[in-house]
Amino acid sequence: MKANRVLLIGYVGKDPASILTKKGAKKVSIRLATHYKKKTAGGNHGYQTVWHDVVAWDQRAEQAERNFVKGSRILVEGFVDYRTYPDASGHIRYITEIRADNLLNLDR
Repeated sequence: MKANRVLLIGYVGKDPASILTKKGAKKVSIRLATHYKKKTAGGNHGYQTVWHDVVAWDQRAEQAERNFVKGSRILVEGFVDYRTYPDASGHIRYITEIRADNLLNLDR
């Protein structure tokens, strides 16, 4: 049983960006916006937008590249991945990404 599971439905914020790694694997990065209802300071209801960094590899990357554009409504199933790395000045940088196992275009 996998306990680290994420299911998101949202909108692609910009066209997916793809790269080819030195080892020949394809990676696509997707900015995904999700929304939830939130009560504002004035007592009214509004929506809060949360941005997610989604990463797809190989076949899923090719699927995302072919089927998603800015504004596409998509479903992402995957897991949360936390990484750290030292930048050029030696500071530790923290990255949180959603690694996609399944992607589905809900516009079609």
